[in-house]
Amino acid sequence: MKKPNKGRIIFLLLVILAVFAAMLLRTGYISIIRHEGDKQIVENKTTKTLRLTGTRGTIYDRNMVPLAYDEKCYNVEFYRDPSKSSDADRANYTQVIQKVIELVEANGKETITEFWLAKDENTGIWRFDTGTTNPTAAARREEQWRENFYERNTPEEELFDKLCQKYMIPPELDDDMKVKILAVWQESRMNAFNTSPVTIAYDVGFETVSEIEVMSLDLDGISITESSVRRYPHRNLASHIIGYTAKLNSNNLETYTSMGYPNDAQVGATGIEYSMEQQLTPNVEYRRGKQVLEISTQGKAIREVGYTEPTDGNSVILTIDAELQKVVEEGLEYTINYINRYQRRSLLNNEHWQYTNRKVLEEYEKNGTEIQLADSGAVVVMDPNTGRILAMASYPDFDLTMFEGGSIDNGSWSIIATDDRNPMFNRAVSAKDAPGSIFKMCTALAGLAEEVLGVEEIISDGEYGSPYYTKTDEANPAKCWISRYEIAQHANQTIVEALKNSCNYFFYEVGNRLGSANLTKWSAALGLTSKTNIELPSEATSIVGNQDMLYDSSRSISNQYTAKPLIAANVIKARIYDIADDRGTKYDEEKVDAATKSLLDLVTLDGDKTVWYPLIRQILIYDLGIPSEYISSHFLVNEMVSYLNDLRWTANETIMAAIGQSITQVSPVAVARYVSAIANGGTVYDAQIVDKVIDPQGNVVLEKEPVVANKIYAEHIYFDKIRQGMNSVASPEEDGTAASQFANWKYSDVLCVKTGTSQRTELDAENNSWMVAFAPIDDPKLVVVSYIQNGYAGSYSAPIIKGVMSYYLDSLNFTEATGTDQSNTIAD
Repeated sequence: MKKPNKGRIIFLLLVILAVFAAMLLRTGYISIIRHEGDKQIVENKTTKTLRLTGTRGTIYDRNMVPLAYDEKCYNVEFYRDPSKSSDADRANYTQVIQKVIELVEANGKETITEFWLAKDENTGIWRFDTGTTNPTAAARREEQWRENFYERNTPEEELFDKLCQKYMIPPELDDDMKVKILAVWQESRMNAFNTSPVTIAYDVGFETVSEIEVMSLDLDGISITESSVRRYPHRNLASHIIGYTAKLNSNNLETYTSMGYPNDAQVGATGIEYSMEQQLTPNVEYRRGKQVLEISTQGKAIREVGYTEPTDGNSVILTIDAELQKVVEEGLEYTINYINRYQRRSLLNNEHWQYTNRKVLEEYEKNGTEIQLADSGAVVVMDPNTGRILAMASYPDFDLTMFEGGSIDNGSWSIIATDDRNPMFNRAVSAKDAPGSIFKMCTALAGLAEEVLGVEEIISDGEYGSPYYTKTDEANPAKCWISRYEIAQHANQTIVEALKNSCNYFFYEVGNRLGSANLTKWSAALGLTSKTNIELPSEATSIVGNQDMLYDSSRSISNQYTAKPLIAANVIKARIYDIADDRGTKYDEEKVDAATKSLLDLVTLDGDKTVWYPLIRQILIYDLGIPSEYISSHFLVNEMVSYLNDLRWTANETIMAAIGQSITQVSPVAVARYVSAIANGGTVYDAQIVDKVIDPQGNVVLEKEPVVANKIYAEHIYFDKIRQGMNSVASPEEDGTAASQFANWKYSDVLCVKTGTSQRTELDAENNSWMVAFAPIDDPKLVVVSYIQNGYAGSYSAPIIKGVMSYYLDSLNFTEATGTDQSNTIAD
């Protein structure tokens, strides 16, 4: 056999080795080139970390009826690629922004419009208007704005035109469209350092979404994102309680962004939305998530690199019952309209009324003053055994759906802003007014507890009634007849009869016996001089008349409890400047202010007014340099005493305070707490409108319990007598002050009522109408307080009281009769 050729074998092996080497080299080459290419592709892409926000918590009534909630929506976002900064790029972006604005508006929505330059209507010059009246804040915002727009040195009046040129805005556009386009650029530039998309239109419809998606290749930098919008399904219902949300603005931007909120966050503006913001919001740092995206140079997301899910805000459950709330709101509106109709038809057109008030009416006509009739008011419904608010209404109210989406259109806002009744003012917690006779239960309890009044003691009208009753008016004999009738009604009263008849003269005497200090002490004990701590913003603090409330020397003149000190101070300062002119000299404003304050402080000194005289003289001589002879010849000391008299608390002021007049001012919610303490036998609760807070999984994270603000330890018989007197007010058999209003009403025998009519002006038609009530008398479960400004008389508030009480007591009777578990109803 022939042996193989050794040379050929070696050659074949070399060929095979060469092929393998070539393959290895090729493989290596391909690997290296592909790696470099892939690396280049990755380097041409950027990643963006987007902060994700969950939904805002829901607000429920006590039966878990949603009152405010977040609903999924779609927003339009704009992203400017930082690498695209040429004139052509800006022109393209501006063209895109204009198209989107027109598209969004064509579908009934709006883009953002906040822009920090505004045109002066008189001069036509564009000036900075950054939305703040604080000069320091305004300067800081202008500086930041200029930095972000790279317009550090451009004169203010040239900025608008400069920006229009810089961002290639067509000159033929009107100013309105130019501002809208620049508003988008401003949002982007003010967010430049975050290099993330900005929202330029909120809650757009599906038409807008579909059109933008179809045109996406031509809308460089524009994208659609899924978000949420606040919804208020019951429109006006409980509008003052719920409140609304709004986008961050220049006034609160710094506050919230320092807490980690994004620039375009929605935050609570009023009501529970505001006061429970930290529970409801998804914007706090620990609730926010993030999404890491790979972004193309066109601002489009290519793929998701990382994701952390956000956490929704907590939900708030209120103590109110939505069905009862509806009854209360409808009843309040009806009652106000009922009183207004009566005032117009039966009062203002009544010849006898016109004749009786002829002098005041002549003065009104002379000054062009309109008569103020009932058109606003408030109602508070409280559980007297816990302080929980079951319903609370303020009229007029407003439609919360106007604020859905975090903004309100100019037309709707104009309607609200021009309404003289101030619909957005929550009268239930923020209004204060003289209570009138509903204060008499406080005076009664104080008199009984301080033992200046006996439980069965009889007081005649005495010295307080006689001057009024002996007065005659020959031109008006009917007035004498009324006086004689009142003499019979108000003579020789016990505490029960005095409450039934609302006898002023009885309570004048009790107030005089008590003195101002004791009256104030018991007012405070019943919660009438402090806030109720209800979980709503802007609660007013009630005051009860005394020297400190009339003038408090520890406070500045501009920070007193009433306007009287400021009025007196202005009169005194004007007189001092007159003296300076007369003497041919000038006074430094600071010196005049100091002297005026020293003069006013004299009213708090112990003793009678004679202690003022030498001190006034010293102030005029040493503080103002007025010669002694000038003081004497112009009777300046006596003149200053006359100015100070109105700030000196007197015994007459005390007896007026005892019937709820003088400078006493109380809020409806404070009255509800006070009346609840009378009803329950002396426990003063804080008002409570938040029941609990739950997390997104339904777990209770905060459960609020009733808070006892004070406990009054007094004889049970004192409360029994007061309740007995209040029960007689509505009793037809007892002929109480509101008996005619409750005649033939099925629950009048278990109802405790007190009317209050507080004077606002010399015209009785402008009096306030108060009515308070609780029931059942033997085991009070519900307190209702009605306050109607300019409501003429307390008894005219009866319709709202009867409506609410009927609704509640009907429910209570149903529960007792059937034995049904009503733990989630208002009869609880």
